[in-house]
Amino acid sequence: MRQITSLVILLLATIALQAQTDKEKVLATVNVNTIKGHIYFLADDALKGRETGTPENKIAAAYLANTLRSYGVKPNPKTGDYYQEATLQVRYRDGEEVKTKTVKSQNVIGIVEGTDPKLKDEYIIYSAHYDHVGVHKSNNPNDSIFNGARDNAVGTTTVLSMAENLAKYPTKRSALFILFTGEEKGLLGSKYYVENPVLPLNQMVYCFNSDNAGYNDTSLATIIGLPRTTAEKNIKESVAAFGLKAVEDPSPEQGLFDRSDNVSFAAKGIPAPTFSLGFDSFAGDVTKYYHQPGDEANTLDYDYLLKFFQAYVLSGRSIANDSKTPFWTAGDKYEASGKALYKN
Repeated sequence: MRQITSLVILLLATIALQAQTDKEKVLATVNVNTIKGHIYFLADDALKGRETGTPENKIAAAYLANTLRSYGVKPNPKTGDYYQEATLQVRYRDGEEVKTKTVKSQNVIGIVEGTDPKLKDEYIIYSAHYDHVGVHKSNNPNDSIFNGARDNAVGTTTVLSMAENLAKYPTKRSALFILFTGEEKGLLGSKYYVENPVLPLNQMVYCFNSDNAGYNDTSLATIIGLPRTTAEKNIKESVAAFGLKAVEDPSPEQGLFDRSDNVSFAAKGIPAPTFSLGFDSFAGDVTKYYHQPGDEANTLDYDYLLKFFQAYVLSGRSIANDSKTPFWTAGDKYEASGKALYKN
């Protein structure tokens, strides 16, 4: 009798879990205290701006790797740990002279396998860079640490939020989480990754990147490249579910699509927009904090960020569960590369 009772309880629990909507699954994992914990750690003065190749950048990588481990995310299948070591050529300023030097750094990688027998062979990449610009002279004589809360502790936290959610509630498609080093040095971490992928690139059907400068409109989520992929509807509906509006890049003159890690994947043919904090122009509070020492964790609106992270996670779930594989919209400059990659 006890065994029958236990089986009934297990069955009911399974049914209840399956009956949860994707929005309910998002609400169950994304919370403001966890968000604050990630951002305050990554943007702390002790990490000295997380410059690529520094000990503090490695501390940030270790924090990310151990967070993925704590969620139950599987490690990099090529190494058995959560790192992809990379030797990078970076430029630095020595007085008035710009030189090149070699540094060792690391991308952070994790995997959650999908639930659908067929669709699990397709992967959605959830990516962001975790490095920033380090310590140097600034327009504030009392502060030389560029903390990078918006750029890109926020973006990093979107990926961690996605990882926590999918580790608990996997989607039909599999997930590959990549946190890049070297973005501020010229997209070096993502360029290294696409030339040294841990899984075949033609299994990567979407790259959902997150990168930020700042925000000046807390009613928006700005998606760089929103109309360029067939997942536009998935993103718009998911963002609206949390009271925000998804808008396309309002400042095309800035060339933002080509200035973040998404473009490394787009150049290979993988549809790759960037999910960013809301801005209606590249001005105001965007430029006030962009690459400035004032970009600190205590200057952020966490009520807004909660909705922003929830919207990203729901968007990712929607794309990963859709029966139709996302692709470039017809006529996009990367459509031909996509057709060549996927042989369609």
